[in-house]
Amino acid sequence: MARASGLSTDMRRLGYAAFKDLHIEPVVKTEGDSYARCAVRCLELFQSIDLIRQALDKLPEGELAAKVTGNPNGEVMARTEQPRGEVVYGIKANGSKNLQRFRVRTPTFANLPAMVKLLQGCDLADVPVAVLTIDPCISCTER
Repeated sequence: MARASGLSTDMRRLGYAAFKDLHIEPVVKTEGDSYARCAVRCLELFQSIDLIRQALDKLPEGELAAKVTGNPNGEVMARTEQPRGEVVYGIKANGSKNLQRFRVRTPTFANLPAMVKLLQGCDLADVPVAVLTIDPCISCTER
Protein backbone atom coordinates (compact mmCIF):
# COMPACT_ATOMS: atom_id res chain seq x y z
CA MET A 1 0.00 0.00 0.00
CA ALA A 2 2.81 2.40 0.85
CA ARG A 3 4.67 1.99 -2.43
CA ALA A 4 1.46 2.47 -4.41
CA SER A 5 1.06 5.81 -2.63
CA GLY A 6 4.50 7.20 -3.45
CA LEU A 7 6.50 5.99 -0.43
CA SER A 8 9.81 4.45 -1.47
CA THR A 9 10.03 2.10 1.49
CA ASP A 10 11.42 -1.44 1.28
CA MET A 11 12.82 -3.37 4.24
CA ARG A 12 15.15 -5.31 1.94
CA ARG A 13 17.16 -2.12 1.37
CA LEU A 14 18.32 -2.30 5.00
CA GLY A 15 20.67 -5.05 3.81
CA TYR A 16 19.63 -8.01 5.95
CA ALA A 17 20.57 -11.54 4.91
CA ALA A 18 21.63 -11.78 1.24
CA PHE A 19 19.81 -8.57 0.28
CA LYS A 20 22.93 -6.56 1.16
CA ASP A 21 24.55 -8.08 -1.96
CA LEU A 22 21.62 -7.42 -4.33
CA HIS A 23 20.56 -4.28 -6.16
CA ILE A 24 17.02 -3.39 -5.10
CA GLU A 25 14.97 -0.43 -6.28
CA PRO A 26 11.49 -0.27 -4.76
CA VAL A 27 8.65 -0.23 -7.28
CA VAL A 28 6.78 3.01 -6.58
CA LYS A 29 3.57 4.49 -7.99
CA THR A 30 2.13 7.78 -6.80
CA GLU A 31 -1.58 7.47 -7.62
CA GLY A 32 -2.52 5.59 -4.42
CA ASP A 33 -5.55 3.93 -6.01
CA SER A 34 -6.52 0.32 -6.68
CA TYR A 35 -4.89 0.38 -10.11
CA ALA A 36 -1.59 1.59 -8.61
CA ARG A 37 -1.66 -1.16 -5.96
CA CYS A 38 -2.21 -3.81 -8.66
CA ALA A 39 0.52 -2.29 -10.85
CA VAL A 40 3.02 -2.32 -7.96
CA ARG A 41 2.25 -5.98 -7.21
CA CYS A 42 2.67 -6.96 -10.88
CA LEU A 43 5.91 -5.02 -11.31
CA GLU A 44 7.22 -6.57 -8.08
CA LEU A 45 6.79 -10.00 -9.68
CA PHE A 46 9.29 -8.99 -12.38
CA GLN A 47 11.54 -7.49 -9.72
CA SER A 48 11.45 -10.79 -7.80
CA ILE A 49 12.60 -12.66 -10.89
CA ASP A 50 15.49 -10.20 -11.23
CA LEU A 51 16.42 -10.65 -7.56
CA ILE A 52 16.41 -14.44 -7.96
CA ARG A 53 18.72 -14.14 -10.98
CA GLN A 54 21.06 -11.83 -9.05
CA ALA A 55 21.10 -14.22 -6.08
CA LEU A 56 21.84 -17.25 -8.26
CA ASP A 57 24.72 -15.41 -9.93
CA LYS A 58 26.24 -14.62 -6.51
CA LEU A 59 25.56 -18.00 -4.90
CA PRO A 60 28.86 -19.38 -3.57
CA GLU A 61 30.07 -22.88 -4.32
CA GLY A 62 29.80 -25.51 -1.60
CA GLU A 63 27.31 -26.88 0.87
CA LEU A 64 24.13 -24.87 1.36
CA ALA A 65 22.85 -26.27 4.65
CA ALA A 66 23.96 -24.73 7.95
CA LYS A 67 24.25 -26.93 11.00
CA VAL A 68 22.31 -25.69 14.03
CA THR A 69 23.26 -26.81 17.52
CA GLY A 70 21.95 -25.91 20.95
CA ASN A 71 18.91 -23.92 21.98
CA PRO A 72 18.47 -20.18 21.50
CA ASN A 73 19.02 -17.80 24.39
CA GLY A 74 18.20 -14.09 24.41
CA GLU A 75 15.79 -11.68 22.82
CA VAL A 76 15.56 -10.36 19.26
CA MET A 77 13.30 -8.14 17.22
CA ALA A 78 13.51 -8.43 13.42
CA ARG A 79 11.76 -6.66 10.55
CA THR A 80 11.58 -8.09 7.06
CA GLU A 81 9.71 -7.68 3.79
CA GLN A 82 6.80 -9.86 2.70
CA PRO A 83 4.58 -9.55 -0.39
CA ARG A 84 1.91 -7.66 1.58
CA GLY A 85 4.39 -5.35 3.36
CA GLU A 86 6.58 -5.29 6.45
CA VAL A 87 6.44 -8.13 8.99
CA VAL A 88 7.87 -7.78 12.51
CA TYR A 89 9.06 -10.75 14.58
CA GLY A 90 9.73 -10.61 18.32
CA ILE A 91 11.36 -13.65 19.91
CA LYS A 92 12.43 -14.27 23.50
CA ALA A 93 14.23 -17.47 24.49
CA ASN A 94 15.83 -18.76 27.70
CA GLY A 95 18.06 -21.57 26.39
CA SER A 96 15.39 -24.29 26.70
CA LYS A 97 13.81 -26.11 23.77
CA ASN A 98 10.66 -23.93 24.05
CA LEU A 99 10.52 -20.20 23.35
CA GLN A 100 9.31 -17.91 26.14
CA ARG A 101 7.61 -15.53 23.73
CA PHE A 102 7.05 -15.37 19.99
CA ARG A 103 5.20 -12.41 18.54
CA VAL A 104 4.47 -11.62 14.89
CA ARG A 105 2.96 -8.42 13.51
CA THR A 106 1.88 -9.26 9.97
CA PRO A 107 1.50 -6.80 7.09
CA THR A 108 -2.24 -7.42 6.87
CA PHE A 109 -2.62 -6.42 10.51
CA ALA A 110 -0.93 -3.10 9.68
CA ASN A 111 -2.95 -2.62 6.47
CA LEU A 112 -6.41 -3.17 8.00
CA PRO A 113 -6.71 0.28 9.63
CA ALA A 114 -5.77 1.86 6.28
CA MET A 115 -8.37 -0.30 4.54
CA VAL A 116 -11.08 0.98 6.91
CA LYS A 117 -10.18 4.57 5.92
CA LEU A 118 -9.91 3.59 2.26
CA LEU A 119 -13.43 2.17 2.18
CA GLN A 120 -15.11 5.22 3.74
CA GLY A 121 -17.34 6.85 1.14
CA CYS A 122 -16.80 4.07 -1.44
CA ASP A 123 -19.65 2.75 -3.54
CA LEU A 124 -20.54 -0.83 -2.64
CA ALA A 125 -19.36 -2.02 -6.07
CA ASP A 126 -15.86 -0.60 -5.34
CA VAL A 127 -15.39 -2.48 -2.06
CA PRO A 128 -14.31 -5.89 -3.48
CA VAL A 129 -11.73 -4.30 -5.77
CA ALA A 130 -10.30 -2.11 -3.02
CA VAL A 131 -10.10 -5.00 -0.54
CA LEU A 132 -8.52 -7.38 -3.05
CA THR A 133 -5.81 -4.87 -4.01
CA ILE A 134 -4.70 -4.90 -0.38
CA ASP A 135 -4.68 -8.72 -0.59
CA PRO A 136 -5.57 -9.26 3.05
CA CYS A 137 -4.70 -12.51 4.77
CA ILE A 138 -7.40 -12.56 7.43
CA SER A 139 -6.01 -15.69 9.09
CA CYS A 140 -2.79 -13.70 9.71
CA THR A 141 -4.71 -11.26 11.90
CA GLU A 142 -6.80 -13.73 13.92
CA ARG A 143 -4.85 -14.45 17.08
